[in-house]
Amino acid sequence: MSFRLSSLFAPVVVAVLMLPAMAGAEAIPKAGDTMTDEMGIEFVYIAPGKFVMGTPENEPGRYPDEVQHEVEIKNGFWMAKYETTFDQYDEFCKKTGNSKANDERWGRGKLPVIHVKWHDAQMYVHWLSKQTGFKYRLPTEAEWEYAARAGTTTAFSWGDNPADFPDYAWNSTNADKRSHPVGQKKPNPWGLYDMHGNVWEWTGSYYNEDFEGEEQQYSDKDSNRNRSVRGGAWYFFPKGLRSGDRRVYHPRYRLPYVGFRIVREQ
Repeated sequence: MSFRLSSLFAPVVVAVLMLPAMAGAEAIPKAGDTMTDEMGIEFVYIAPGKFVMGTPENEPGRYPDEVQHEVEIKNGFWMAKYETTFDQYDEFCKKTGNSKANDERWGRGKLPVIHVKWHDAQMYVHWLSKQTGFKYRLPTEAEWEYAARAGTTTAFSWGDNPADFPDYAWNSTNADKRSHPVGQKKPNPWGLYDMHGNVWEWTGSYYNEDFEGEEQQYSDKDSNRNRSVRGGAWYFFPKGLRSGDRRVYHPRYRLPYVGFRIVREQ
């Protein structure tokens, strides 16, 4: 609908028309709220909070770089409900002329995009930001673990029982040596899917064996320092899919088991 307003009444009418939009814009989201953005990407709101990052020394499969420490997530953010899919990434490639990612002949569509280096993910979130006017990025390593744990302190977001793996995660025991369409398994308590298994997810943080606060920081986009990846993948054994498990890759690697998940700032 279009409006043609006279100069006399325009200020009054415009003020009335703007009130609902302003009220909506100022609404503060609550933990667990969901939202579909202008590009059709589904998000879950992750509220600020504190949590213990890392794993206890007696957790099976634990590595020395998982030292426990308290972290405060000071700002809430919207986290994608699913890993970024080929459908979503292919649209970016179509609009920008970037090369499409290799799909290993497994198919595209709702499968998580793979064979994307860290810098490819940066180009994707930059493009989304330009299209929508909102800030998109990868989660920091701390944000990723906070969202993956979803308020839990167990090895996995559903508990410690390996028998529950088939319900929640694609891994070496059930994935048939390939990735699978997103959202086929049960979500974690905060409504996020595939936080365990399917594909590793790039984070925005440098990998630092001792953390030293870098897990809470976004890395320099032009740097080639190693980045942290999280979540485990289809080829990985179950204990490597723990909420606190950390891995590291060079940002220029394109691999058939690494993808990413995005966040949108509030």
